[in-house]
Amino acid sequence: MSRQELDIAARLEAHALLDRLTTDGPTFSREDARRLIALIPVSPRRRLSFTGLFQERGPGLRGRAAGIGDVELDGEGRKKRVSWNTPPVHRIGGYLVIHTPGQVVIDLLWIATREDLSGQSCQLLYEVETGEPQAMEISVQRTLTLLVIRLAYISYIPWKTPSTTPTGDS
Repeated sequence: MSRQELDIAARLEAHALLDRLTTDGPTFSREDARRLIALIPVSPRRRLSFTGLFQERGPGLRGRAAGIGDVELDGEGRKKRVSWNTPPVHRIGGYLVIHTPGQVVIDLLWIATREDLSGQSCQLLYEVETGEPQAMEISVQRTLTLLVIRLAYISYIPWKTPSTTPTGDS
């Protein structure tokens, strides 16, 4: 097993931590965040990386059906996911986790099946030198349209802060 892989006990612990950290509420447990930061292997930050999804419409059929009238059938489109120079992704339960210095990105496993990616991803930010959790941010999808090309991208907005109580309750 390489240093980047997690054994089954670590995966189970990480899954429980992720479930607790991503529940609704204004705060998260500092201890859970510290433990997750220590548990997931850190990958070097990439200066430039790219992940994209290219979609095209499938073939369609339009015609007239006896007894029904005008009908239109849309064929299944093609999708191609590409990535370049991305850090390793850890699949933990229903989460995809990427840990680079100062941040742990947490995606829901089914993120690629959603049209709107808002709320499907979050990131835990922490101080690199101390490992002290700073905040959690949640994803918001924004769209930029240039002629016939639609570019959707994710940005993160503030979501949660570390709790002042040991249990994470406020």
